[in-house]
Amino acid sequence: MKVIKKINNNVAICLDSSNNELIALGKGIGFKKTPYELEDLTLVDRTFYDINPSIVALMDEVSEDLFQVSVEIVDKAKVYLKTDISDSFAFVLADHLHFAIYRSRQGIIIGNPLAFELKRLYEKELKLSDWTMKLIERRLNVRLPMEEKFNIAMHFINAQVMTNKIIKKDKMSKLIDNITFLIEDQLDIVIDRESFTYERFVMHLQYLIKCKDQQRTLNQSSEKLFYQMKRDFKDVYRCVRVVSDYLESNLNCKLNDENLLYLILHINRLYDREGL
Repeated sequence: MKVIKKINNNVAICLDSSNNELIALGKGIGFKKTPYELEDLTLVDRTFYDINPSIVALMDEVSEDLFQVSVEIVDKAKVYLKTDISDSFAFVLADHLHFAIYRSRQGIIIGNPLAFELKRLYEKELKLSDWTMKLIERRLNVRLPMEEKFNIAMHFINAQVMTNKIIKKDKMSKLIDNITFLIEDQLDIVIDRESFTYERFVMHLQYLIKCKDQQRTLNQSSEKLFYQMKRDFKDVYRCVRVVSDYLESNLNCKLNDENLLYLILHINRLYDREGL
């Protein structure tokens, strides 16, 4: 196996004997100067094939310990949920947990508007989220806010949906298409609809649309963040107001401040991550 690019000391991009690209996980395999030939394959604990390059790029920000924990969580999820979740989910989950930990350390709490539905419909995913948060506290010494378990549960649900290839082209898809066009027009950008960042944005937008009737108020830290984002990202906020007006016209709903904050964060992240 040839190691061609280091991600971190324990994760690297490699080529197998058939010249297929993969990501290898193993102690110290990314430590040497690349490229080099890895002779001792017993050092490789796990390999990942067919991983989207945009997902790999996210690993620059994720600690080695957190990625190791994420792999363990995915292994647990496969057994507990009795489904063949894609190995690539470990990268998606690691990215989400990285930002969840960052928000937690900043005292920022983002609630999930689907919490009520999740409690009623996804008991197993919520139990797995509880286990995940305890594991993170035990391994990484980070206690995530209880609200975060709903966000983690949504990722478990989405991973199962993607695995089972449940894809519906319906009114939801049309709404998302139109909102995407609005964002492109308002921010004068072209969004890569094949990118991982856009896929994640669509997932969050779907949650927002589904929970349009939920009315919650911002806690103090989130309210402070909301006004800071309005002040610092005026273009994005104006875009969010246009999207909000569109949703109000088409769904007969008025977004509250929590919904608006939700949109600001994710549109801004899409805008920033795409480098547009």
